[in-house]
Amino acid sequence: MSLICQCPAAAAIATIPNVTCPENFGQIQKVAFQRLRKADGTRNSFITTAAITLKASWTALLAAADGSKVVVSPYINAPADSGGDARMTSGGNDDLGGVPQVLGGNPVQFDGQMRSVPQSVIKLMKELQCEANAGNLGVYLFDENGKIEALQDQTTATTYYPIPIRALFIGSKIHGNFDAKDSNAISWQYPDNYSDDLAIVTPSDFNPLTDLVPAD
Repeated sequence: MSLICQCPAAAAIATIPNVTCPENFGQIQKVAFQRLRKADGTRNSFITTAAITLKASWTALLAAADGSKVVVSPYINAPADSGGDARMTSGGNDDLGGVPQVLGGNPVQFDGQMRSVPQSVIKLMKELQCEANAGNLGVYLFDENGKIEALQDQTTATTYYPIPIRALFIGSKIHGNFDAKDSNAISWQYPDNYSDDLAIVTPSDFNPLTDLVPAD
């Protein structure tokens, strides 16, 4: 994504609030997949009357038979993010004084492994790759403490959306042989600036790692 700057500039540079509470999300251990939009074009979301913090809200989406349906991944091992670095002009003789300019950011790459998962499950997960290729797939992230990461609406603070992802890849089986477990790779990319409205939510009556199971 390209860097978009306000022009003309504001009267003063933006105020940066004082950081009084450090914010850190734990190890990503599972994710929930959901389409970004339903068939009618409306965005999928959790709202006040179907709060993201309540198990009942998730249970309804796990059982849904339309574009709002949510599915939960198996446990993900060795989660790691990379990339997200600056995308710049070439520098050298192409730029004044040889100093490059920032054009924007590269996507953030997520990689992980699903271990000892039956391949019948993996086969179904591979269908999600087409959803991502169509630009209509997002994730909610669950950490080891059962907290949730999602995009928070900046107008209505109780509304949350899935995080858009691209280039989802579900790999074929890798045999662990003597000293490791069999595994399948899982990876995707977050678009640049994906985390601008990211929020960490604490569920009130459930743990998404253990309490969110398929309706069937």
